[in-house]
Amino acid sequence: MTIDYHARVMHFLECFHDKPDFDALGEFFAETGSYQPIVPDMEPLVGREAIIGSLKWQYQTYYDCRCEIHASAANGRFVFTERSDHVILHDGDRRVSSRVCAVFECDDSGQIVSWREYWDTGNVARQMGMAPGQVLAATAN
Repeated sequence: MTIDYHARVMHFLECFHDKPDFDALGEFFAETGSYQPIVPDMEPLVGREAIIGSLKWQYQTYYDCRCEIHASAANGRFVFTERSDHVILHDGDRRVSSRVCAVFECDDSGQIVSWREYWDTGNVARQMGMAPGQVLAATAN
């Protein structure tokens, strides 16, 4: 059976829309998978539980995440995306948008073994009315 890594990652990103099921999101990851929310400013989080913990922590700041895909490509087990993430802050119901480039690597079974995201924390901090360092604190616990 050939795994369509690209389709799997696109489905993963769609699962963030509305109210995500964090247990279901966790199933996309290999048990020892890693997630680096902000490259290079944060170290990778390793393990399914750590990744899901970080995502739950992020949803303490915002809700209604929408991933607008601008471009995507796959090369073997690697999937690259350029997207805009649009979220609504719990504080004041303000919309914040961020352009994001991400790299996903999947294993032979289609689970994500590595997810790295590249985005401008200064831009997001300005939209949120905070210092860039505060964005880091809101991203991972």
